[in-house]
Amino acid sequence: MSSTLCALYFVFLLVSGHVGAFSDDPFPCPEPDDCDSEECRHLERSGLCDEVAIGNLEITVQNCGCCFLCSDIKPDPERQRVIIHLKDVNDEPPYFINRPLPMQAVVQLNAPPGTPVFKLQARDPDTDHNIHYFLVRDRTGGRFEVDERSGEVRTLGSDPFMLDKEYVLYVKAEDQNGMTEDRQHQSTGEERLSIMGGKRPPQFYMQKYEATIPENQRKDSDIIEVKAKSFADREIRYTLKAQGKGAGTFNIGPTTGVVKLAKDLDYEDLRQPKTYSLVVTATEDSGGFSTSVELTIKVTDVNDNAPRFELPDYQAHNVDEDVAVGTSILQVSASDMDQSKNAEIEYSLDKEDFTIDNKGIIYSNKRLDADINNTYVLTVRATDRGDPPLTGTATVRIYTENKNDEPPKFSQDVYTPNVDENAGPNTLVTTVVASDKDGDNIYFGFVGGGTVSGMFQIEERTGVIRLISGHIQLDKDKYELNVTARDDGACCKNGALTTHTSTALVVVFITDVNDNKPLFEECSTYAPQVEEGAPSGTNVIKVKAIDNDKGHNGQVRYSIVQQPNQKGTKFIVDEVTGDIRTNKVFDREGDDGRFVSVTVKATDRGNPPLEGVCSFKVEITDINDNPPLFDRQEYRENVKQDTPKGTNILRVSASDEDADNNGAIVYNLTAPYDPTDLDYFEINPDSGWISLKKALDVS
Repeated sequence: MSSTLCALYFVFLLVSGHVGAFSDDPFPCPEPDDCDSEECRHLERSGLCDEVAIGNLEITVQNCGCCFLCSDIKPDPERQRVIIHLKDVNDEPPYFINRPLPMQAVVQLNAPPGTPVFKLQARDPDTDHNIHYFLVRDRTGGRFEVDERSGEVRTLGSDPFMLDKEYVLYVKAEDQNGMTEDRQHQSTGEERLSIMGGKRPPQFYMQKYEATIPENQRKDSDIIEVKAKSFADREIRYTLKAQGKGAGTFNIGPTTGVVKLAKDLDYEDLRQPKTYSLVVTATEDSGGFSTSVELTIKVTDVNDNAPRFELPDYQAHNVDEDVAVGTSILQVSASDMDQSKNAEIEYSLDKEDFTIDNKGIIYSNKRLDADINNTYVLTVRATDRGDPPLTGTATVRIYTENKNDEPPKFSQDVYTPNVDENAGPNTLVTTVVASDKDGDNIYFGFVGGGTVSGMFQIEERTGVIRLISGHIQLDKDKYELNVTARDDGACCKNGALTTHTSTALVVVFITDVNDNKPLFEECSTYAPQVEEGAPSGTNVIKVKAIDNDKGHNGQVRYSIVQQPNQKGTKFIVDEVTGDIRTNKVFDREGDDGRFVSVTVKATDRGNPPLEGVCSFKVEITDINDNPPLFDRQEYRENVKQDTPKGTNILRVSASDEDADNNGAIVYNLTAPYDPTDLDYFEINPDSGWISLKKALDVS
């Protein structure tokens, strides 16, 4: 009896949500004062110990008397094993499991009455469910019915269905054994069923697809599977298209719908999007319908980049060995190309002599002793918070002050700065850096003494090299400077008695600036000639432009400038050689005239490019392609019989459009009807005057 009572109380604890009932230790029995509580009386009335075939929970509980039946039973600390039977309560509504959603179907146009077009399917998690299906709202005019038990949707009536017309039903599933608090049957919400007459496009099983992949996703690996349903029972082919960036990053199996990664990803590559917007199209075979769905693939960052320091080697010079503990020495800085926690950095050191904070500032943690160690070499670590974390390292060199026995040391033996050829006075060239392990002050200069060498000057204390403040003319490809670093022995007592000097080479390379435009030096002498009638492509002249810049800045490309109101291009030019050729056949006596203007442009390859132009005239030389023309077709003149010999009778005139000798005219006479007529008349070959050669015969 007491075992049952304790089991009842344990069930009550489960129902009430007491966490203590699930611990390994026996739960405490209720106090005797609790036996008359409302909770115990409710437990007695609830019948929670009714046995049902739903499942068993076996647990060890403490044997004791409790609640409403424990007044005459003494507690027994003995442990006993109790089996508690759990009873299911019909408290869950049914839900539709039809896929894809929304519900869609197709009905044949001549489907006879009772033809199944769709089957509703619902599920109820309770064990004693009794699911029925109902047509809630009919927007088809009574063309369909729903089988209450099977969920099958069938046609009604013998009238044919209309092609491409949508018939809409609203259906639900109801659990006849489940009741709500207002005594209504538990049911699904209303679901819309769309039935299309004759045909409809395929339907994807999801209205949109989303996937998230890490940036180190293996190439050719499966990402997601999309699936579409064909209402015509045809094979479906899938295609994939990117919206915006990302074309070719993914591909899809044309028959499987499996989307695979086609290219390696890199989250840190700014050219690659973080989110890919894709469109999947499902097309039925044999010219069937197609439909599309959006696919969004998000790429997440993977901790694949270790932190990197701005410098591989940090140096702090002239650190007094007696600096106070906690003094800041120098600051390092690292960055991580990853995102979020993968880019959050924590700094650490490998030596206990120094500490570092989250800002990268290194502090002394112990008193320094230059006699024992005048150079502290530390490894600073930057570790991100990724999983697993990645670490980058750099070297930190801290030089403490000691006696003056070390020469300064340049940070590098050769410096190779670049300076623009048009740099002005006081332009910064570079900064040479030198260190002295003793901590001495360093003075910079040029070999031979002084702080000025040619057009360069160096700041004695900082090592900054600039152009001088006077006139600057950088006309060489490079300048070599030998610089010195001299310590002053200030590190120690009597340190100035012995100073040290080091040298380094600074090679200043002069960078060409595109400040010279191309120049046609012989433009004024260009006077080419082209014979009229010469074929297109005839060589005219070779032009040449000079650009005094170097490299790309001095490379010239030629082009013809179109003349205002000019139709077409009369000449063409080889952009590299400058050879100009005709692009037509010229007619000197036609529209072309004697001279044709040409403007050629030379453009260099600088950024921005500079250009120069040259304009000249091409003379079209004449060929004898035009016959002389008289100013009239016929000349008539009456001559008196007594006209003296040598008298001018009349003057003929002809013109020729050709030039020079081709247009010079020589006159002569012929007598086509009676050759003896030439005995009486003659013509001046130059003037065209016809005169009486001998007196006319009056007989």
